[in-house]
Amino acid sequence: MPDFFAPPPEDQNVILIDAATLRRAEKLVVCCEGCNPVDAELPFNCVLDRVTGNDPQVTAYIMVECAAKCPQCQAEINEKTLVRAKPVGRG
Repeated sequence: MPDFFAPPPEDQNVILIDAATLRRAEKLVVCCEGCNPVDAELPFNCVLDRVTGNDPQVTAYIMVECAAKCPQCQAEINEKTLVRAKPVGRG
């Protein structure tokens, strides 16, 4: 199903996420949809928005060096994986 609210490609910012930024984002993850499907409601790209300060309306991420890991079950987390994150201000 197409996303009718997505900006056109020329208006999107594609951000390459390096290992250091990925590790900062991982520290905010409590669990993922694999080990806690009830509480995992936030796509990981929202955690990346918080860490990078980018606009979620126009930003897409590519993790170039490695994948993120869930701290509970060690499953790989990609940009669209649902996670439970620590509250803002408690990174």
